[in-house]
Amino acid sequence: MLDIRKARFFVAAFETGSITRAAEREHIAQPALTVHIQQIEDELHVKLFERSAQGVSPTPAGKHFYGICQDLLRQLESIGEEMQAFSGEVAGSITAGIMPSICHGPLAPVLARYTATYPNVAVRIVEGLSGTLAEWVMSGEVDFAICNRPAATPGLSLRLVVTDRLVLVSAPNSTRQPFAPCKLGEVSDLKLVLPSSNHFLRHALDHHINRGDFRPVTTLEIDGQSATLQFVAHSDWSTILPTVALINEFDSSRFAINPIEDPVLSTELYELRSPRRTLNAASERFIAMLEAQLRATPALPTPPAAE
Repeated sequence: MLDIRKARFFVAAFETGSITRAAEREHIAQPALTVHIQQIEDELHVKLFERSAQGVSPTPAGKHFYGICQDLLRQLESIGEEMQAFSGEVAGSITAGIMPSICHGPLAPVLARYTATYPNVAVRIVEGLSGTLAEWVMSGEVDFAICNRPAATPGLSLRLVVTDRLVLVSAPNSTRQPFAPCKLGEVSDLKLVLPSSNHFLRHALDHHINRGDFRPVTTLEIDGQSATLQFVAHSDWSTILPTVALINEFDSSRFAINPIEDPVLSTELYELRSPRRTLNAASERFIAMLEAQLRATPALPTPPAAE
């Protein structure tokens, strides 16, 4: 029968790739940790690591066993959390993978409200693109993710959270009236900042550009929303982003934001989780709170009346 301490030692060796670093992490002597790993292999009759001067690397059996150990340790952690639920207290920890648009937009008020409501929950937020977040959900690096639909979703459970319209974002000194609908095909001076092909949004935009729905006079590639917005704010370039990413800019004068009426562009936000793991109460309540905030995203203001 697998000893829980040994499972933790194995996970430490797997994640650090080193018996020495694993021993330091688990506060145990290196020879003792080596013995424990060897005992696990003897009990299971399978080799879990390849040893070398550079450290240890998992065998296929070791990779599979890592997932089993993660599930086991998570279930043990959730026992205390579930029992605390009987007293009405939500505690424990969550690690959430969140796409940049949400981090830039509605995440801050959700975090403020969540941490005030559930002070006994340790929260970790990891920002990333959908493909990376999907990999992290599968590996257990994050408990769940809220992001665009990744290109590949083997072994993942997906649930549509909300559909969001895309908008054109330019500097305030552009010729575009703020919040006035626009047709991209009629924008003759469109200099467009695009994300890289690693981003879900790029594929959607390339589809419309290749089809001739609109034709930028030139394009520039920046893989980072904050850097993109900083550049757009100080140049004559524009970009295209989900409305949810701009909700904190509706009342500011940093950008001219224009809803795109032709072609109609939208993006779908999904909740990603692994069916092999059960989310704790703290995670479920965070997802519910963030989803409510996303669904409550205010509509774009109307254009100012002409004088």
